[in-house]
Amino acid sequence: MKTSSPLDYAAARQSSILRESSAPRLSEIEIQARLFNGEYGTRWLTLGGSNVEILHFGEWNREAGPDFKGATIRYDDREPQKGDIEVDWDARDWERHGHATNPAYTSVQLHIFITDSSERAFARTVDHREVPQARLEWESVSVPALKQVPGAVEPDVAKLMIAEAAEFRLRMKHAAHARAASLHGPDAALFHAIATGLGYKNNAVPFLLTAQRAGWRSACNPSGEALLFGIAGFLIPRTFDDSDEITRRYLKPLWDEWWTVRDSLARVVLPKSLWKFSGIRPSNHPHRRLGALAALALRFNDVKQSIRSSSAKGFFDFLQSVEHPYWSHHWNLSASRLEKTVALIGSDRATDLLINAFLPSLSLEVARAELQTMRGPQASGRLLRACEWLVGNDDSSLYRTAADQQGLLQLFTDFGSLTPLEAWSKIQSGRFIS
Repeated sequence: MKTSSPLDYAAARQSSILRESSAPRLSEIEIQARLFNGEYGTRWLTLGGSNVEILHFGEWNREAGPDFKGATIRYDDREPQKGDIEVDWDARDWERHGHATNPAYTSVQLHIFITDSSERAFARTVDHREVPQARLEWESVSVPALKQVPGAVEPDVAKLMIAEAAEFRLRMKHAAHARAASLHGPDAALFHAIATGLGYKNNAVPFLLTAQRAGWRSACNPSGEALLFGIAGFLIPRTFDDSDEITRRYLKPLWDEWWTVRDSLARVVLPKSLWKFSGIRPSNHPHRRLGALAALALRFNDVKQSIRSSSAKGFFDFLQSVEHPYWSHHWNLSASRLEKTVALIGSDRATDLLINAFLPSLSLEVARAELQTMRGPQASGRLLRACEWLVGNDDSSLYRTAADQQGLLQLFTDFGSLTPLEAWSKIQSGRFIS
């Protein structure tokens, strides 16, 4: 039986994506976070026909003005130049939002927009300098609904499909980490990945935004916890006033730190609407997860030392050792103290962070070997549904290793709208739908 290459899987996946007629529209701030992380690449063609490459996105702007300050940008083969970047949903937003008459946008060297229009839009600064514009090529794929039709495959075929999908998923994550590291450095890339993982599926983007806007170096300082909680929007006077004595003692030094910078950082504080609090297990509450990130950030040098000494095992063991004098005993800022200590980062969450944050930073060969030998976290409901979709029953032999689980999840995400036999046919041929 012919097996496919990762290129065949990528082509088959693209054909499945092209069949999806609709996808949820991402918010502008979510696109900015993903853009800053390098998820949409770093090279585009401007409307004027020039090649533009972002060598560094600079920093999130904490004051009024463009989104990113002090970026390093190169046009065609010219010398890189410093400047700011503005990101808008529509090309016409430059004029609509008044950027053309606002001196704060004088240093903008690139205007990135997401959707175009039939009307030609121009971007000019207050001193009448034209700002190059580029449309962001971005992809928003909805998770397909399960197609309840016959077409399960035999276990041997299922294992081949899972292996192909696992390899594709690993390569995607490895490339994403490489882009983030090239833009922000390996330490920042790892810190952002850990933050995203602690946000889990419900709050991944708010956690990424909080980490990005705080800056990994500042977050790792003694005042970093106040910065993280302040930018997240969790330091609210009413919370302090209504808290018990233990929580007030915890919050007071955070407030003392945050108070001195709150006004200057008001622009980058996340709105409450970005956060999801309902339907979340107490141990996954954003307050507690952010406390875990703050505790980890304070010991980030220890994280790196653990990695140097024991690689994947050192990273995993360190995560499970993280403690916090308040968050090891509380679910959130309004909950009573727990009767006993609860691990800030449990085994399953540490495994998830190992798979999604750390292993992509290693070479493909090393990461692949780790995934193929380590056991994955406890099977989720989605993983079980994926297995039933693929072979018609819950066959635990198909998701024993972390690599198996990664491949099964990728398959279900990419081809869940097809029958497994249709998916296998596409993976074998790697053909596009015409």
